Amino acid sequence: MVPKRAVERAAVLTVFVFSFLVWIYVVVIQVTHPEWLARPFSHVPIFPFNWRLDEVGMAAFAVAAIGFFLWQIQMNMKSRGREKS
Repeated sequence: MVPKRAVERAAVLTVFVFSFLVWIYVVVIQVTHPEWLARPFSHVPIFPFNWRLDEVGMAAFAVAAIGFFLWQIQMNMKSRGREKS
């Protein structure tokens, strides 16, 4: 069985990486096609899919920052030997 801490670490790292990739996508759009920022992220008219692209970028940056912070805490705990995984 996989230890709980290993699953938590994988989940936090996955959230960080994918949120960071969405933020990078929005930054590239901002540089190459700034007029697209006011458009919805998706054609689906249901919340949260109808958020504007700039709003998605801000949310992704915040989630990536939180994910990175939590990942660093878990890596620090592992390096200090505070967990048994």
